[in-house]
Amino acid sequence: MIQIKKFIFNPIQVNTYVLYNEQKCFIIDPGCYFDSEYSTLYEFIENNKLAPIGIIATHFHFDHLMGCARVAKKYNISLSGHAGYKLLFEHMDVQKQAQFFDFEMEKPPLPESELQEGEILSLSNSKLKVIHVPGHSPCGIALYSEEGRFVITGDILFEGSVGRTDLYLGDMDLLIGGIKQKLLTLDKEIIVYPGHGDNTTIGKELQNNPFF
Repeated sequence: MIQIKKFIFNPIQVNTYVLYNEQKCFIIDPGCYFDSEYSTLYEFIENNKLAPIGIIATHFHFDHLMGCARVAKKYNISLSGHAGYKLLFEHMDVQKQAQFFDFEMEKPPLPESELQEGEILSLSNSKLKVIHVPGHSPCGIALYSEEGRFVITGDILFEGSVGRTDLYLGDMDLLIGGIKQKLLTLDKEIIVYPGHGDNTTIGKELQNNPFF
């Protein structure tokens, strides 16, 4: 069974997740910015004797990848994400995005694996399904564990809100349509782990989210 550890990193308060099972782990959206945040992440991994096997980006906005370069080097692991990141980078890569918002960050590696809608990722004996929901970003994905009864949504779906669509290639109709078709059809008890803010459930969002 996949276990989840949540960290809140950098001045933009990104939720970074470590998903682990049988001493193997994925690092989702490593948003470390300060040295103390890297230390916090590394200590958790080492104290739990975990072996990172990859970094997964829910999307390629800079705040979710601030720590990607250092974390990838630390553990000699690669980055995975949806191929739609290329559309963003044609306009503004991660470093330029950061500079636009007055941050500096080391350039992360390009993805070695381009994830597709419906792709299944393995973590020991557990599975994660890739769900592509563009609109906040053309490369936005969620990671769904049927066994674990959770979905990691990045900046697609939040408690009481959805991802902003005023950034490059944002599309509110596309975002809302994707959420309704691919996420709100999940069981109401599924826990939602968003890219910012508190956890929620599919049922709570169906009932209380003003966007639906």
